Amino acid sequence: MKKMLLVGTLLAITFGANAEEASQELKDEAQALIKAQGYQCKKVNNVFTKYFGGEVEVFCDDIYHYIIKDKGGRYIVEVQ
Repeated sequence: MKKMLLVGTLLAITFGANAEEASQELKDEAQALIKAQGYQCKKVNNVFTKYFGGEVEVFCDDIYHYIIKDKGGRYIVEVQ
């Protein structure tokens, strides 16, 4: 249930986030989702939302690049 709440919050923030500078809340939610999937992300450098396609692009630790995708209501994390 907690994970679903996290995902719902991420989706809501995604559509309300400013494209120029991601909110700290969006960064925190993206980081939590990445870590929940077992990936490394100590510090989120930047987050970019893609308004069409339900994707969030996340850069962590000056090294890692992830894409969070909405797949039929479930979020998946892809390493780039």
